[in-house]
Amino acid sequence: MKKFLLIFSSFSISTIALTSPSFASLTKPEKEMFVFGLITAVCEMHDENNLSYSLAKKYTKQYVYNAEKKYLSKSEIEYVKEIALELYPSCPFPK
Repeated sequence: MKKFLLIFSSFSISTIALTSPSFASLTKPEKEMFVFGLITAVCEMHDENNLSYSLAKKYTKQYVYNAEKKYLSKSEIEYVKEIALELYPSCPFPK
């Protein structure tokens, strides 16, 4: 349970940081790494059965949508998804 709370608190802080104005000053590779970290945190929590499939899918959908809308190109998002799926094949991504 403590591990879940630690991951979830990091996950929540990351979510807040994604909307922070300081995020805009990051370089493209740093933004990719940040979004990758958010997505893999969701995938890992789902993989460890600490996050249901439906909730994990909602989070990944929201992160992909926001990143694509504001920060990264569609091809960059697809690259991040591809790597995340190599690590966590059961990670729920929106179609």
